[in-house]
Amino acid sequence: MEPVSDYAYQPELSIIIPLYNEEENLELLYQRLREVLDGVERTWELVLIDDGSTDRTLARALGLRGRDRRVRVVVFRRNFGQTAALAAGFEQARGAVVVTLDGDLQNDPRDVPRMLERIEEGYDIVSGWRKARKDKLITRRLPSIVANWLIGRATGVRIHDYGCTLKAYRSTVIKNLPMYSDMHRFIPAIAASGGARVCELVVDHHPRRFGTSKYGISRTVKVLFDLVVMQLLLRFSSRPLHWFGLVSLPWLFVSIGALLVGFVQQSDLVIVQFWTVTFPSVAVLSFILFAHLIFVGLLSELIVDAAGHLPRNVMRGISKEIY
Repeated sequence: MEPVSDYAYQPELSIIIPLYNEEENLELLYQRLREVLDGVERTWELVLIDDGSTDRTLARALGLRGRDRRVRVVVFRRNFGQTAALAAGFEQARGAVVVTLDGDLQNDPRDVPRMLERIEEGYDIVSGWRKARKDKLITRRLPSIVANWLIGRATGVRIHDYGCTLKAYRSTVIKNLPMYSDMHRFIPAIAASGGARVCELVVDHHPRRFGTSKYGISRTVKVLFDLVVMQLLLRFSSRPLHWFGLVSLPWLFVSIGALLVGFVQQSDLVIVQFWTVTFPSVAVLSFILFAHLIFVGLLSELIVDAAGHLPRNVMRGISKEIY
């Protein structure tokens, strides 16, 4: 990662845009953003993250940097994905408020002032809702509907559009959150669990004019795995024994059930041999797995207690305010 920056300038607002092969969109996006941001009565910066683009996106970004010192560029040597790009942007952002949006011209910069108004009302995160989304039904909208429903059910934080990149954050909140894998879409849920005030705002959405989408239906599978990880972080990160205990209980029941069934006598010799040898073996193996999971949980508790706990510290950082 190679940042190009001017640290003498301290803006009030940071706009973060991850870019991957968006050379045709970048210039027009910059012009639209500049028209909007010059009217918000706040000093601002634009942080562009080139996520290993293979076209002329980087050259266009550096060209904007040469023309406008409020533009900063972060360069990845290869493609690391949207979460890594956003995390790099959050790290470089210097504004008290941070706004993220896609680089494909589908998000509308004119929604940014409306988001800032909600931040001024006291919210910590304003999440965009593409209510009239202009994407393909099968490959984009349907997987998104399923993913949003799953996330809402699992976390209890009901948001219509977790996948919308257009969001506004207080810097004090977003800089305390862990970012890895594809966890950027869970930011509102993670922050809300720490006491952050989250709201939704209906935003405009436009059809893609140039280039092709970098995401498809395969994202739904990633969401399922990331959802499990997030649940571990939010519910069991400070008490791992509870998680391993829940996972081990079914194996304990299997062990007890197999042991009881093994005592059942049948008239057929083959069946007797099967029931009296196989089921006790299943009972023993299941109990060993149960005990193994319990011991792993105990070791995890010791590690958490000895080394400290990052997610718990993150939640504390979100939950308190210093005036």
